[in-house]
Amino acid sequence: MIESHAAPAGWYPEPSGAEGQRWWDGSRWTEYATPLAAPTPAAGQYAPYEGGAERRVPAGTPVDTVWIWLIVAAPLLAVIPLFLWDFEGYMLTSMTDPDPTAQLRMYLDPMYLTSVVLGWLLYGVSVWFAYLDRVALERLGYARRFHWAWAFLSSLVYVIGRSVVVKKQAGRGAAPMWVAIALNVAMMIALFIWVGVATANVLGAVVTQYPGV
Repeated sequence: MIESHAAPAGWYPEPSGAEGQRWWDGSRWTEYATPLAAPTPAAGQYAPYEGGAERRVPAGTPVDTVWIWLIVAAPLLAVIPLFLWDFEGYMLTSMTDPDPTAQLRMYLDPMYLTSVVLGWLLYGVSVWFAYLDRVALERLGYARRFHWAWAFLSSLVYVIGRSVVVKKQAGRGAAPMWVAIALNVAMMIALFIWVGVATANVLGAVVTQYPGV
């Protein structure tokens, strides 16, 4: 039996004689044992490492929360009203209307305003969801969690960082990252096609109806 005054903190053979090692914190035996995955310590408690390897959560620990999937879906909700905006009408007016304020009328279009306001609202909500997601991961027992403040930079940055950190501890959990990347790529392609088609239609209408423009 190890005496508290004789041994520094570290990994030692199981005091019960069973196979494996157990973590001695310098004063008592803890719940951390090998080769089985050690339980995650309580919030604020240091999680010991063995050989530089990060401690893993127990098998079967959930890797998803409702908050992470809401963060993934939020950008899509902000783009939908934009597709309902009369972009062709705006472009045609800005190219043919001699009124110098014609190009500013887009800011009064209900769908454009809805998209802008919803985008900022969902940006703030995503930051809040990132905080709730981090709290949920702590309750699930993850010793390390990607900081929610990264969501201020971008919701995609948080989703990617969070997925990487979770996967290192659970061996899985990258699905939100890949779904978020796929959605962002799909939205960019859709916007590119939408703008391209609208521009072609407007240029065709200008050439046909306003040959002098």
